[in-house]
Amino acid sequence: MSRRGPAQHLVPLRPKGSFSTVTSRGARWIDPASYRRYDGLVQTVTSIDAASVARIYKTIRPRLNEAYQRSGNPTGNVDNALLKAVDILLDTPVVKDPIPVVEDGKAGWAYADEDLEDLMPTQKQLLRMGAANVERLLAWLRALRAGLQ
Repeated sequence: MSRRGPAQHLVPLRPKGSFSTVTSRGARWIDPASYRRYDGLVQTVTSIDAASVARIYKTIRPRLNEAYQRSGNPTGNVDNALLKAVDILLDTPVVKDPIPVVEDGKAGWAYADEDLEDLMPTQKQLLRMGAANVERLLAWLRALRAGLQ
């Protein structure tokens, strides 16, 4: 399973502002203000009817499957890839504040909790959106997944 995230393809959706932390009692935490950077994206995604997205997907599935196979997955199935991606996100835990972080020479910040740091990159990015946004996106993804079946 690839551990590379989709960031290179999502530059236009990158949130404004930067990730920030707060220090309290000698520890670093994700600044809850950082979560607001994702409010617009989450509002946009969750305002789209998931059942309608599933219906549109089913309509264009043959063309998506052809494109998926031409992009280096000759025996692949776009349904399997999509459901796998959705399931990875649905397996993301909802973590309530505060979320402790530590400085990391590679990415800038890492989760202090090893279980969180061991998550897939997309799951770790989802956590940076904050518990309220994560819950909203996971609810939308559950509805999308139900519509895809």
